[in-house]
Amino acid sequence: MLTLKKGQKVDLTKGNPGLSLLSIKLKWQADSGVELDSSAFLLGDNGKVASDDDFVFYSNPVHSSQCIRLQDSQITIDLPKVPASINKIAITLTIYSNHKFAQVRDTSITVNDILTFGFGNNLSVETAIVVAEIYRHKGEWKFNAVGAGFKGGLEALCKNFGVDVSDSNTSPPSKVETAKVDVKRSPRQPIKLDPPSARSVRSLPTPIMPSTPPPKKIELKKGQKINLVKTGAALGEIIINLNWSQPQRPKQSGGFLSRIFGDVSGSEGIDLDLACLYELQDGNKGVVQALGESFGSLYNPPYIALDGDDRNGSNAAGETIRVNGKFADKIKRILVFTFIYDGIANWREADGVVTVKCPGSPDIIVRMDEYGSNLPNCGIALLTNIGGTFSVEKIVKFYKSTRYLDQDFGWGLRWVSGRK
Repeated sequence: MLTLKKGQKVDLTKGNPGLSLLSIKLKWQADSGVELDSSAFLLGDNGKVASDDDFVFYSNPVHSSQCIRLQDSQITIDLPKVPASINKIAITLTIYSNHKFAQVRDTSITVNDILTFGFGNNLSVETAIVVAEIYRHKGEWKFNAVGAGFKGGLEALCKNFGVDVSDSNTSPPSKVETAKVDVKRSPRQPIKLDPPSARSVRSLPTPIMPSTPPPKKIELKKGQKINLVKTGAALGEIIINLNWSQPQRPKQSGGFLSRIFGDVSGSEGIDLDLACLYELQDGNKGVVQALGESFGSLYNPPYIALDGDDRNGSNAAGETIRVNGKFADKIKRILVFTFIYDGIANWREADGVVTVKCPGSPDIIVRMDEYGSNLPNCGIALLTNIGGTFSVEKIVKFYKSTRYLDQDFGWGLRWVSGRK
């Protein structure tokens, strides 16, 4: 993990291909009775919000575009959903009542276990901090470690970023910085600040329950991504299953057809092998596959295991890779692929389907439905660690060999020929 200093700026998406969901965690140690709140301001070119909806905080925890969600000290940003008019997102902290940041220490922000920034230990009378900025630069997203303190708390931050604030009572400004905001406001109606006592009964808006149950299955389109649901402290076991049809042909005895279709006893089908490239957070990289009997391990690195090798498709369950969700935070990314070990590369005939299952998530279906290629290797899906869970992206791209798949996704392994 990269440790930043105040004022340092680093790339987020440019150096992390496939990164689309930011999981931002704020941590601190504080004296007894001291309470902090996190918030985010979505800013345009002028450094101001376009409407009060662009102020995401405890009484408005989800932006209308669904690009930002706030829950206590954790902020989730879905970068592709950020409106094009937003060029910068300011992440802030405010302190409740008459307390000051001199009573807070060891404050830090962490983004996707990619970077961390510690700040605030030298503050004294400040009541608000602009912690960091997430901003666009030449089509990419970057991170700016700010760590700048403010006096005046939430009210001062709101005015600085263009949120229209009006005091609904006669309390002096020093007592309204963390007061509850009325969420039943029109976009440009001034935000009304209630007395601090209202804070003791504040709560998040009651979620609207869907009228229909969530889908049991989701079929991805090429390039589409979906996140696995993390329902507890750790993910459950992730099951990645490959199944395919097995048209049987008469055994070919010698000659050209035999060399194309292989030579097994009785009748023969396509030998489609499931495999994956993996990269761990500590930089360790490798492959899980039947070739070379590299079946992996669930309880030791890489925490990924291939169940076995279905040589001729006789197993109705196909082939399965399992990922130990308890160790998800140790895995950076997984690239699921398959290759035809024996037989002609007829992907239409194979009609392969990969299903990703995880407790609490709908089954994710990835069909290998691009049939024009005669190349024997197919990259199927990319799983990328996003804050302790995984986003799943449909790839379905064909290659001459795993070496070329590796090069396309920048794994950098050394490949030699092998048999099983």
